[in-house]
Amino acid sequence: MTRAPAPQGPAAPPLQNLFAGFLPRALGLIAAAMLTGLVFAAWQANGPALLDALAASGLSWCL
Repeated sequence: MTRAPAPQGPAAPPLQNLFAGFLPRALGLIAAAMLTGLVFAAWQANGPALLDALAASGLSWCL
């Protein structure tokens, strides 16, 4: 008596197709992280002056 062959799942994609879009996405993620870091550093350096300027202009507009 013979058994039926076990069902096969879908074939695994080749590694080249699996990592095809990996490099552009990784570079984009690195660029976004660097930009976020630069924006945060600028906020740390100039944040109080920006808030003072916004408060002053808001108060002068109200008066």
